[in-house]
Amino acid sequence: MNTIGLIGSLLLTFCGVPELYRTIKDKKCHLGWGFLSMWLFGEVFCLFYGFDLKEIPLLINYTFNLFVVSVMCYYKIKGFAKSSKFRIFV
Repeated sequence: MNTIGLIGSLLLTFCGVPELYRTIKDKKCHLGWGFLSMWLFGEVFCLFYGFDLKEIPLLINYTFNLFVVSVMCYYKIKGFAKSSKFRIFV
């Protein structure tokens, strides 16, 4: 049963990597803001939870996922700022 849990954890840890690759390659994040914001805040809260538990594998998992979603948010913001819908009139 521990092996099944380990496999599931690894799949969840690395499931964002293909989308991260696509985001970096296209210089554009294709995921919606709802998904990205819930994923980002979920990882932040889980990171705090991991600190409380002092579980190193959890901390590594949450930190890695936080990095992945942060890169996607960066490209999402960068693409949003370049779009014609977003203009600042001075």
